Amino acid sequence: MSWPSMIRVLGFGDSLTAGTPGYDPELKEGDEESQYSYWLEKRALEEADLDVRFENRGVPGELAQNMFPRMKRILRGRGAVYDVAVILGGSNDIGWGYSIDAVVSAVTGLWDVCLEEGIPVIGCTIPPIAHIFGGIQSMQANINRLLTEAISERERALLVDLFTPLSDDNRLLRPEYDSGDGLHLSVSGYRRMGEAIWNLGVKKIRPYLP
Repeated sequence: MSWPSMIRVLGFGDSLTAGTPGYDPELKEGDEESQYSYWLEKRALEEADLDVRFENRGVPGELAQNMFPRMKRILRGRGAVYDVAVILGGSNDIGWGYSIDAVVSAVTGLWDVCLEEGIPVIGCTIPPIAHIFGGIQSMQANINRLLTEAISERERALLVDLFTPLSDDNRLLRPEYDSGDGLHLSVSGYRRMGEAIWNLGVKKIRPYLP
C-alpha cells in the first residue's frame, strides 16, 4: 500500500510530547531535536518520502484527567483536520496519586474522543522514570498492561510500547535517555521515542489512513 505525499499528525499529551526540557512548543523556542516529532518526521521522509505535518500540542504538567476539554477544543477548532492522532499521557496522573483505573479511563477516553471524530489513534504506553519511587514502577506496569488490552478492543487504533525501548535491565529510564531530572528525556531519548512511534505506530497504521 503506497503512502500519500503528506499526512497531518496531531501530537497530543504532556511534557514528553512538548519536548521538555529542551523545547517549548507554545513559544516555538529551543532545540527542535528535543521533540520526538523531529525524529518522526525525519524517519518518515527518509524511509517513505512521506511529509509528516506534525502539530505539537504537548502541555507540560498536564494530567490526562484534565485533557478532555483541550482535546475537544482542538478537534473542533477552525480548520482542524488530522489524519492520525498520537496520544501520550498519564505520567503526571501517577505522580499526583490517581488510581490505576482513573489513569486508564482518562487515557482511553482521549483515544475515544479522536476515534469518534473519525481520526485513527496511536496510543503510547507510559515511559519509564530513572529512579525507583513509591510503587510507581508497579503502577506503570499495570497501566501499560491495561492499555494494551484496551487498544485491542478498538478499531483503527494501535499502541506503541515506549517503556521497553527507553528502559534498562532494571526497567528504569536508561541514563543516556535521561535529561538529568529522571523524568524527561534527552535529545537521544526523544530520538528513540520518535523512531519507535514511526516504526511501531505510523508505519503500521497506514491501512487506516486516507
